[in-house]
Amino acid sequence: MARGQASESGVSAAMPSMVVLVALTLSASGRASESLNPSVLRLAVVLVWPLAVYLLALTGRTWIAAAYCVAAGAVLRWNNFWPGGSSDVIKAVDEALRTLFSGGNPYDHYYVSTSPPGSNMPYPPGQLLLHLPGWLLGGYDGARLTELAAAVVGMAVLAWLALRFAPAVGLVGLALYAGLPNLIQLTGDGSNDTSAGVMVLVAVAVMVGAASRSMTGRWAGAAGIAVALMMATKQSTLLFAIALSLYVLFVHRTALARYLAGIFATLLIVSLPFLLMGPATYIHGVAAIESHANTYGWNVWILLNQLGWPTPDSLVVTVVNLFVTIDVLVAVGFLCRRGVGAAVLAGALATLAALLTAQWTSPSYFALVLAPLAAIPALMTRADGAVGAVEADA
Repeated sequence: MARGQASESGVSAAMPSMVVLVALTLSASGRASESLNPSVLRLAVVLVWPLAVYLLALTGRTWIAAAYCVAAGAVLRWNNFWPGGSSDVIKAVDEALRTLFSGGNPYDHYYVSTSPPGSNMPYPPGQLLLHLPGWLLGGYDGARLTELAAAVVGMAVLAWLALRFAPAVGLVGLALYAGLPNLIQLTGDGSNDTSAGVMVLVAVAVMVGAASRSMTGRWAGAAGIAVALMMATKQSTLLFAIALSLYVLFVHRTALARYLAGIFATLLIVSLPFLLMGPATYIHGVAAIESHANTYGWNVWILLNQLGWPTPDSLVVTVVNLFVTIDVLVAVGFLCRRGVGAAVLAGALATLAALLTAQWTSPSYFALVLAPLAAIPALMTRADGAVGAVEADA
């Protein structure tokens, strides 16, 4: 059957996502009675839903469900975007870009916008590159809007994966990403984990395209470039990069050299200007592990504290965190030979192990993980031999 033709299976594939999105936006959009009152834009999303469902039932075209989810997710994020949240991350990116364009070194600068003041620049240069276009257009607000634009790109990638491989489950993942209230809030709170998660999604999409062509020709290099740009955006994407690289090693070993060349060349290009400015400060900035004196967020140590158990000191927590993360990565590494979707799942499990055993686990960090998690159903319920099964080089 040609893609987009009317069919009963198309309607049944797309309908769950519509139901899930409406249920989320109606029942889970707030935590207090006043926040459940509809705004104009939120109400418009709900009022358009019957029309979208009617067109879907009439034509059976699953792209209608995908388009509705992407549009609704963008509208809900815009509705919640202003005036913004309290995170200091984009403020630091804004200050880093102002420092760079005034002739300074963002990795050798005393930051006054961070909390506490005086923190180092903790992000790789891809973070600055990603937010540069928005910053040039609108300064700090433009840099913040980059996160909203990234969320739209992420939803478009999820829609593409769903329509290509498995609409029945893929569109549900898209709907969840589009409508989950916490993800909507984190898009505009001033953090950068939304864009980091989308960079993972983009790398996954490029890997899917490369895998469908058996990593031939320039596709292996393109996959390496995408993974490198992902890593150059935020260090917390590293475990996803390892999992995707294990997939290439296990399944497309003959393309490994071109893939690694794409990674190392890209990382060198984006790092070179800052290495020339000051190699020691740059390496210290991107290699430093962010540390906090207190225990905070969504992790096992907070759970122990709430149960009345004593919390170990920072050294013990760090050792446990490293031990658990490495053990989980080793335990799930074999999954990577089963396909791109399984590699993404392995990366998500290892990243969650790292986050849930860290001393400081901001809720915003989960925006990075939830984006690739939303893609896993479509990737692992494949309708194409390129993803989900063991692919071997000819």
